Amino acid sequence: MADTPKVSLTQKPQGGQRPTAARPGAAVADFNLQDNGDDTCTVLGVDKAGNPVDISQVATIAATSSDTSILTVDPPQGVTFAMHATGKLSTPGTPVQVTVTATWKDGSVGPFTFTLPVDVVAGPAAGVEIQPGTPTSH
Repeated sequence: MADTPKVSLTQKPQGGQRPTAARPGAAVADFNLQDNGDDTCTVLGVDKAGNPVDISQVATIAATSSDTSILTVDPPQGVTFAMHATGKLSTPGTPVQVTVTATWKDGSVGPFTFTLPVDVVAGPAAGVEIQPGTPTSH
């Protein structure tokens, strides 16, 4: 039986954080992105032991968003793509699905598809507003 590479999606570390990877068959926690946020993701291969493998020379990727009114995805540059929140929040319990397909250039394996659930959430308070209630008679 031929070896079949797996694919993982890795968030590039920001502020010294360790990157997170999702592997096929593993439970994928929703990724939270603030409503004014951007993020960059890189697609890597995964060997049989679960170690990341650079596939940038052998594969191309495509990435799409299930709801571009909430989250847009830039066309990939190599095996990296950027996501951008538009300012709208996703519905709680219904994340936007970012679907990535990695295809080997020589067609020898794949294509591999991975879906990353993204919850677009409110950022910290940046000001205040007043919301009047319903007027009543006295």
